[in-house]
Amino acid sequence: MRGPGARGAVLLASLATLTSPSSGRAQDPAVLYIGGATLAAVVPGFLFDLPQPDAGRAFMKASSGVFDAVDDRNRAIDVLIEYQPGYTWHRVKPLFGLAGNTDGSMYGWIAAAHDIHIGRWLVVNVNSGPALYVVGEEAKGLGSVGVLRSGVELGLRFDGDARLTASFHHMSHGKLLNPEVNPGAEVIAVNLTWPMN
Repeated sequence: MRGPGARGAVLLASLATLTSPSSGRAQDPAVLYIGGATLAAVVPGFLFDLPQPDAGRAFMKASSGVFDAVDDRNRAIDVLIEYQPGYTWHRVKPLFGLAGNTDGSMYGWIAAAHDIHIGRWLVVNVNSGPALYVVGEEAKGLGSVGVLRSGVELGLRFDGDARLTASFHHMSHGKLLNPEVNPGAEVIAVNLTWPMN
């Protein structure tokens, strides 16, 4: 079991990224859904030190989905690639990703991720971190180049540690970088993840 001080510090940092004053919250409920799912996935792992069988493995992920899937004002096809190094610090792993969509937008991110394994076959991944969003000519503007990208992934973990998952991510700046414009955007996607080592 890891020290309670380290677990508490990481848990508080996770909560801080998912909560903000009410005036800074995105107007749609996606942030609350992701926050609730994140707490449900992260808290048991920190309290009970659940197994982390993939803690030392590096992964690549390819994904395809729908950008602006909830609002449906500028719906587009979204594709991404993501790298997860084989490093874990107190149950948290870093992620690096790059995505683009058919409306011409591109975005990249750095995130902190946490896995919770449910039996041998099911895995939940929650992740959150800053992103840079470059809007395309026909794409949805988010009111700022800087946004927070947070999401939840749920799916199957196969023999050999490959994964097939579905994910839901939300991007917005919470009116922190532009008090007038904060539409936010959601991406619903299917993901294939495979180990690199």
